[in-house]
Amino acid sequence: MTARTAAFIVGGLDALGWLLVCVGTFFSQSDPATKGLDTFAGLAVSIVFLLTGVPALVLAWRNRAPRLALVLSLGFPTGFVLLFAVAVAVFA
Repeated sequence: MTARTAAFIVGGLDALGWLLVCVGTFFSQSDPATKGLDTFAGLAVSIVFLLTGVPALVLAWRNRAPRLALVLSLGFPTGFVLLFAVAVAVFA
């Protein structure tokens, strides 16, 4: 498997994960007191996706720097895990 193909696969999974998180956070029916936290989480994940996932998919699509595209596509799950760990630490 080439780095470009791997970047497409991981980037597609990144996009699917981002979409699920956005639907879960922006359209949640949570308590109004915590709605702001849900919106903030959705924005934070969207920013991480815009900084890592979108450039990875564009690079892979244009067949430019396939290794960088793969590294960027792996950056989204890493950033998501870091954001989740910070949220757990803050609210624990």
